[in-house]
Order: sequence, then C-alpha cells, then structure tokens
Amino acid sequence: MSKTRIALFVSLATLALVLVLPLSAKAIMFKANDSTYIAKDQVVDSSLFVAGSSITVDGKIQGDLFCAGQSITVNGTVDGDVICAGQSITINGNVGGAVRVAGNNIVIAGKVSRNVMMAGANLSIAPNAQIGWDLQFAGAMADIRGKVSRDVDGAAANTTIAGNIGRNVYLALDNNREKNNNDTHSNLTVTKEAVVNGSLTYYAKNDANIESGSTIKGSVEKKAITWDNKKTEKKGAAAIAWLWYIVISLFAAVAFGLLLVGLLPKTIQGITDLMREKPWASIGWGFIFLFLTPIAVVLIMITMIGLPIGLTILGLWILLMYPAKILAAIMLGKKLTDKCRLLKRYKGSLMASMIFGIIIAWLIFSIPVVGWFLCFVALLWGIGGVWRYTRSKA
Repeated sequence: MSKTRIALFVSLATLALVLVLPLSAKAIMFKANDSTYIAKDQVVDSSLFVAGSSITVDGKIQGDLFCAGQSITVNGTVDGDVICAGQSITINGNVGGAVRVAGNNIVIAGKVSRNVMMAGANLSIAPNAQIGWDLQFAGAMADIRGKVSRDVDGAAANTTIAGNIGRNVYLALDNNREKNNNDTHSNLTVTKEAVVNGSLTYYAKNDANIESGSTIKGSVEKKAITWDNKKTEKKGAAAIAWLWYIVISLFAAVAFGLLLVGLLPKTIQGITDLMREKPWASIGWGFIFLFLTPIAVVLIMITMIGLPIGLTILGLWILLMYPAKILAAIMLGKKLTDKCRLLKRYKGSLMASMIFGIIIAWLIFSIPVVGWFLCFVALLWGIGGVWRYTRSKA
C-alpha cells in the first residue's frame, strides 16, 4: 500500500464517518447524559445520537447509532450503521450496516453485515467476529482473528492475522526504523490458524513471520521500504498526520456540538439568530472582544487584588474560542438547510444544522491559507454572537 493509498484511505474514511450519517436518518433521538443505557427490552425506532461518559446499548436501534463518549459498548442490535468515537469501544452485538469507529481501544466481537472502518491504538477483531464486506484500519496494534468476507486493507505498526480472510490482504507496516538498520523485528505475524483465500501484499522493512500450517492461497509479496527519498517520506507522513488531525477534530467538534445543542438548545438558537440578523455587527464585536480582553486582563492583574479576577476572565476568554467556531458552523448549517434543496427536509432542525455545518466548516477550515482566514472570521463571528446575546439578556 503506497503512501498515496494510505492517505486516500484516511480521507475517504473521514468523509464516510461523517457525511453519510444524516442523509440516511429518517428520525432522530438525542441523548446527552453522563451515562446512557438502552435496556435489553428497549427499542429505539429511530437513529440515536448520544454523547456521554458511558454508553451501553443492550436493546435494539432501528436506525443508525452515532455516539461520542469515554466507554462505548454495543451488546444489542443496530439495524443501520454504527459511527462512534471514544476511549474504549466494544461491539458484541449485531450491526445491520457498517461500523466506522475511532478510539484508543477498539474491539469488534459481533456480526457486522457490511464494512468495518476503524482507527485507534489497539484494534481487535475477535475470533467470533464476522464482517460481511471489507475491513479497513489504521492504528498501532491490529489483531485480526475473526472472519472477513472480502478484503483487509490497513496500516499499523504491528499486525497479527489469525482469522479467515475471504479475499486479499494489503498492509503497510511500521517503517519508522531509519535509526536502527540492524532491527530484524517482524511487524506482521500470520499464525497457523490463519486462512487467506487471496493474496498477501505488505510493505515492510523486515519479512513477515508466517507460521507453518497457515493457509495463503494466493501469492505472498513483500515490498521493501527504502529511505532513498527522505523528503518524500516526511511529506507523506505529514500529510497523513494532517488528515488524522482533521478526523480527530471533526469528531471532537461534533461531540461538543451534541452537548451544546442537547443541553442549551434555546441559548444556541438565540445566539445563532442574532448572528444571522446582523453578521457584521457580530464579527465587529468579536474583533473588539478578542483583542481588547487580553489588554483589559493585563490592566486588571496589575494589582494583587485583581489577579484572580483577571485570571478568571482570561480563562473564560480562552474557553470561548472553541464553541465560537461551532456556533459559526451551526449558522452555516442553517444556511445549508434553508437554501439547499437536498437538505430542506432538515430545515428548522438545530441538530441537523450543527452536523452539516461542522462537516462543511471543518473541511473548509482545513484548506491552507484561505481556510485559516475563514476560520478566524468564524471565530470572530461566534464570539461576537455570544457577546451580543449576553448583552441582550443583561
């Protein structure tokens, strides 16, 4: 797998993670709690958007599951897709669609009818797992012991294959061994239990450890990684790192947006209404607030009495930066749902506006120079909107 292919995989996974979800949802249920539990006998007859520390689904979801949390466990049934980000993600149940997840520790131990796309530190496909289509992954450690009906395509520092693969395997393994040319460690292990019904192609510095008794029906091809062109390698690594930054920032923004819209819907509606009525007034106030606040804080902190007050104001000033961009993205989402014919069925939905707005805004913000400038304008717009709303309620 070339660097271009890895970058393409990551970018496509990013788009798939966030673009297909809202278009397939007929109805939406939103939950924003510290702990969310869908009981075994409970049926959610819509798509479920949920954010919280602990999320457990033992029942049935008749739409898609979109979630962000620390610990996520799906033991029940999801008729649609599972799109989640969290510290720990475990899927033991049945998923009728695809699984697209990002986290630290990810375990797939159930049945997934379509594709699995996952990114994280420790990735595991348990022995009893069944994947109906393809498996795509990017991470540090990957352990594949279940059944994958079609192809496996991934990039990881270390990979173990001990399951049944229906077709071909394409892997890019850790190549960051420039400083230790004597390292003979194998980054790929194919155990004796493994069955690969197609070919095995991998990019690595060292040979794979293919145990006796394993079955590979097609060809085995190792493509060596050289360091003749270090600039190209560094540019490729930088591009992949930038794409991962977009993935992570998108997830973080949507998760934060879920909390804002779920906990403060009237406030968010009020702020965005003011931003929409007089956008230039909001941007102007945002500019004043952004640049005058640090000056005011310095003047307040000159005296010991004003030190804690100044630090408090400075902390609030910093904390306002992130939600300000999300507020601007929600405004963009409102424009999209109002004007775009394909999205008019979501008109008036603050949740849909947040999701569409963040997707488009964050992709725009990732464009060099132009995107950065627009991100700065969005920041001013959101800050000014909060300031004007606060003044109107004073």
